[in-house]
Amino acid sequence: MSPTGVDAFFDMLKSHSSILPSALGQIRIMAVGPKTSTALRHHGIQDVVVPEKYSSAGIVNHLSRLEVKGQRVVLVRSSAADDRLATSVTSKGASVETMTIYQSVTPENRESLVDFVARLEKGQFQAILFTSAASASNLFSMAEHEIPVSQLIHLLRSLIVGAIGPATAERLRELGIDPTVPERYLIEDAIGRLVKAYEERSTQKPEHFRDA
Repeated sequence: MSPTGVDAFFDMLKSHSSILPSALGQIRIMAVGPKTSTALRHHGIQDVVVPEKYSSAGIVNHLSRLEVKGQRVVLVRSSAADDRLATSVTSKGASVETMTIYQSVTPENRESLVDFVARLEKGQFQAILFTSAASASNLFSMAEHEIPVSQLIHLLRSLIVGAIGPATAERLRELGIDPTVPERYLIEDAIGRLVKAYEERSTQKPEHFRDA
């Protein structure tokens, strides 16, 4: 669940505020990363577990250290989330329920996309960061009316493309793009990785000037 999901979750629970404190006191809360944990603390939830790896795999790895067989696990997620986390936790013997707290949909306004494609074709970008698998999928589905998919892939491959985490990276590879992935799945780390990759590329000699 993202910080946006946290806010949506608590907005939905406002009508049940009388039972919320006692209910939360009986369960263990886990956040996929520090920003989600901060959002939970903003709503008064202080005892939040954050896995070492800020991803679904990190959650599964953390739960594998605990006795979850026979336990009930509720995953609060967006509609864009896949079933792999639920499947992995179920394989540990837990009873898993998924609560879709908000919808992830393709934007109807295409203005920003048209501007992006135009600037992409003009070579005005050096690096691009994708922060979710859905953002990668949406770009390709929306851009197909503006540019051939093969050309979009060619242009993206000429840039430094980053992915916030493994799920996003996997989706990009399925689409034909091989991205960089930071060690920690955080926006600031992903941007830092892109900057470092760009600096490394900038210091490399052109192929025809390299020593034989």
